Amino acid sequence: MFTDSISQNNARRDVIWLQTSFIGDIILSTAAMAALQACRPMTKQHLITTASGADALMDHPLLTSVHVYSKRSPLSFGKNFLGIGAMIDIRMKIRALNLTNPIILQPHKSFRSTLLAHVIGYPVITYAETTASFWAFKRFMRSAVLHEADRVALLLEGLGLDRKEFLGHRPSLPAAPLPIVAKPLTKPLQWIAVAPGSVWATKRWPAEKYASLVQSLLEKIDVGVVLLGSKDECEAAAVILAAISRPEQKERILNLVGLTTLPELNGIYPRIKALISNDSSAIHYASAFNIPTVAIFGSTVPAMGFAPLADGSKIAELTLGCRPCSAHGPMVCPLGHFKCMNDLTVESVLAQVP
Repeated sequence: MFTDSISQNNARRDVIWLQTSFIGDIILSTAAMAALQACRPMTKQHLITTASGADALMDHPLLTSVHVYSKRSPLSFGKNFLGIGAMIDIRMKIRALNLTNPIILQPHKSFRSTLLAHVIGYPVITYAETTASFWAFKRFMRSAVLHEADRVALLLEGLGLDRKEFLGHRPSLPAAPLPIVAKPLTKPLQWIAVAPGSVWATKRWPAEKYASLVQSLLEKIDVGVVLLGSKDECEAAAVILAAISRPEQKERILNLVGLTTLPELNGIYPRIKALISNDSSAIHYASAFNIPTVAIFGSTVPAMGFAPLADGSKIAELTLGCRPCSAHGPMVCPLGHFKCMNDLTVESVLAQVP
């Protein structure tokens, strides 16, 4: 039977985070996890997430257990069935844990997540804006003016925490050993990471501009540049590498695009001086390790709640009446000119680099 005893600092409870959104959102959720751990140290925290989310948060000290929900698993019986079989599988695994006074915190607002929480059968705290939130035990308004890390933490009010206890926390990830492919990062250089990718095309600063930026960075003999990203960024990385012709500069650029796993990134970020990135998950990785970031915003804007949280971070953007043009950034500029990125100069971005 559920009892609302979490308001006591020493109350024992198992909290299940249901977060199956993008990698960046999953990383930002660790800020709320850290706040909960600090305020209610007796609480055990569990996570239901995607396969990528489980990789990103592998061995996270705040989590007692991590469970992967995949709508494309064999148990899903096809994508048109909402992954019901996989949901039942998750329910069985969670129920087998014999949790104490369990409750689900659901920051992901989709109907699929709501249905999964309903199938599991524990009380749910979520946003009023969540699809089918009428099933929830408690609902809170998702404040648009807050950073996403704080918006996730708003759910902690349902556990009896006051906002002054949980607002302002930064996401965190555990440091990992340096992967073999990144061994050059041990050289005594000021390594600056460049992440030229994004799932959304209108969030991407042109690769040619990144190439010019990297050339300028390498003009300083004590600077090294490491390129980060998934296999989807291989084309952008090729454009950047093709622009570097001087042998002494080629020796100071390390291309790791498509060569690292998500857990291995936890061994790379602590070893860089700064990050230059589009509005993507790379920003939130850097925030988790407090790495100063130059965040390039095009179709989206920082006010949406996804600005870098690391100390000393800067924003590179243009003031245009057409920004923002959507919640995530469309694949093609709606007006056809793409000025938000095409008109953002290399010099203006370079001026923000610490």
